[in-house]
Amino acid sequence: MTPSTNVSEHLDHINQKYSSFLNAAQGSIDFVFIKKPEVLTRTNSSKTKHHADIIKGLMVPSFSIGERAVAYLKHEVLAVMLAQAQGKSKDEIRLLVKELVAQRQFISLGEQL
Repeated sequence: MTPSTNVSEHLDHINQKYSSFLNAAQGSIDFVFIKKPEVLTRTNSSKTKHHADIIKGLMVPSFSIGERAVAYLKHEVLAVMLAQAQGKSKDEIRLLVKELVAQRQFISLGEQL
């Protein structure tokens, strides 16, 4: 990024990059639900840090799978972990999380059903 490039253009570029990645990978995503204890173990986070990360937009939120049960999509958690391992900035991770959550509305299971 050159000094003359504004932040909005940079964020648009990042968003397009992640959208392309998610669209390309959509057909190969293995839709596995995981529970919070597994997420905490995988991310090496405490419950407090985990919830703080969700509030800050740095981790995907859970979703309801029943009256008293929530889960996470494993590929979403792994995508956030990979972004962290790649040294992505907090802004880049927030964009990734937003994109992952938005993709939930458009994912098609196709022949997996």
